[in-house]
Amino acid sequence: MKPEVASLLGQYQSMLLPFAYNITGDWQAAEDVVQEVLNHHLLSGDHQIENPKNYLIRSVINRSINEKKLLRNRMEQYRGAWLPTPVLTEESIYTAADREKILQYSLLILLEHLTPKERAVFILKETFDFNHEEIAEALDIKIEHSRQLLKRSKEKIPGRRTKAGKLNQQDSDMLRQLSDAISSADVERTKQLLSTDVQCVSDGGTKVSAARKLLTGQDRVSKFLKAIYGKYYPEDATTHVAEINHHPAILFKREGKVFRCIVFEIEDDAITNIFIVVNPDKLQHL
Repeated sequence: MKPEVASLLGQYQSMLLPFAYNITGDWQAAEDVVQEVLNHHLLSGDHQIENPKNYLIRSVINRSINEKKLLRNRMEQYRGAWLPTPVLTEESIYTAADREKILQYSLLILLEHLTPKERAVFILKETFDFNHEEIAEALDIKIEHSRQLLKRSKEKIPGRRTKAGKLNQQDSDMLRQLSDAISSADVERTKQLLSTDVQCVSDGGTKVSAARKLLTGQDRVSKFLKAIYGKYYPEDATTHVAEINHHPAILFKREGKVFRCIVFEIEDDAITNIFIVVNPDKLQHL
């Protein structure tokens, strides 16, 4: 590959990946979409486009919508719960602009209630600050249709939708307390850190066993967490508190590779939702 082409690939990838990832919810699929679009544009010799940036963004958006439709079909055959690919959003990983464009994990899960096109309109308007004229042009739809899709998407996912934030020390301390409480079999202390209606969902895919059903309540969730730190915790494993999609998380590593990622949603000083990803295909890039 020519140096100038490689330079352009790197320049555009960081800009385009948040669009593809937020729409698909799958990091590998997002990388493939961006690579295909860039290859077609940069390697085909078609450089007569007046605004290549807008052209590439539009191409990635539409290809991501098509890829999400394919993922939806595959998800129907998926074993157990399907969760988005977790992505590190620590400050050392991305520039501030790129970091802020990656959606919160809890919001990505809510967006699964939308159709791919509703999801794209919601993301373009709420995250990338597109106006309806720009969305209509990007998706080749009418402006009124864009407004209708946004209205429909908001009706399907009502409630609190916070902006991306920075992982704070209080959240990190809470996870360390939780880890210590579970490791020392302190059931009561574990429960104190969980909300009464806490929920826990796991994604193991087809390669790793995971809880197939949604777990709710302090008793069931605390017992499950205890099992993770006991029966399913190899002796040579280590844990590390990290920031995943703007949420506090614990990464479990063995021989330098992440084999489990637990993402936590915290409200009012209590853990309300726990998302556990053990599907190795979704942990490769971590």
